[in-house]
Amino acid sequence: MKKVGIITIGQAPRTDLFPEVERFFSHDVTFIQRGVLDDIDQADLARLKPEAHETTLVSKLRDGTSAVMAKEKITPIVQQIISQLNEENIDLIVLACTGAFKPFQSQAPIIYPDYLLNHAAQGLFRNKGVMGVIIPLKDQEESIKQKWSQAGFEAICANCSPYDFSEQALIKAVSLLEQTNVQAIVLDCIGYTKAMKELVSQHTSKPVILSRNIVFQNAAEIV
Repeated sequence: MKKVGIITIGQAPRTDLFPEVERFFSHDVTFIQRGVLDDIDQADLARLKPEAHETTLVSKLRDGTSAVMAKEKITPIVQQIISQLNEENIDLIVLACTGAFKPFQSQAPIIYPDYLLNHAAQGLFRNKGVMGVIIPLKDQEESIKQKWSQAGFEAICANCSPYDFSEQALIKAVSLLEQTNVQAIVLDCIGYTKAMKELVSQHTSKPVILSRNIVFQNAAEIV
């Protein structure tokens, strides 16, 4: 029986993520979900909020609400969880976040969604060009543009949270991108669902890339 560790930057379990991605894996895989905010109280959560110079990330709490945090402040917690999972003889670790992280220390292989998503886009669109990118928060726009620029794409962003979700907000985001010259639209957060991708596809003729599909389909190939 293979063991796959899923690290969310919010709280586990992620009921919005499973069982949607389990279907990519064989039946002899056990999932161990861990969250960066699992043991965090409200006071600690407040201390994790981003300051002006820090990178904003957002994820889901168990009660269904969302939480905003600084990537720089949660990185040590992610490393602690990775070390714990290695002690449990995990076979593969998947970071359930498309934010750009530097490599962590781990004996088990780690799937980095930002790296995988960018390279999947490079393979699908060899001419690079302009990519429409839907992100949870407007505050993330600068870091997202930088991430996609490093992959060779110009990113035009529109925001709609997958956690405090509104269909109208997503339709508005697609409409804004439709007024530009983007060649495809990426839902750049693990929180976006298959149903959200289908809604986007109803309002554009351009290809729509769902991050969680890219990440977990590829993860399933190596376990």
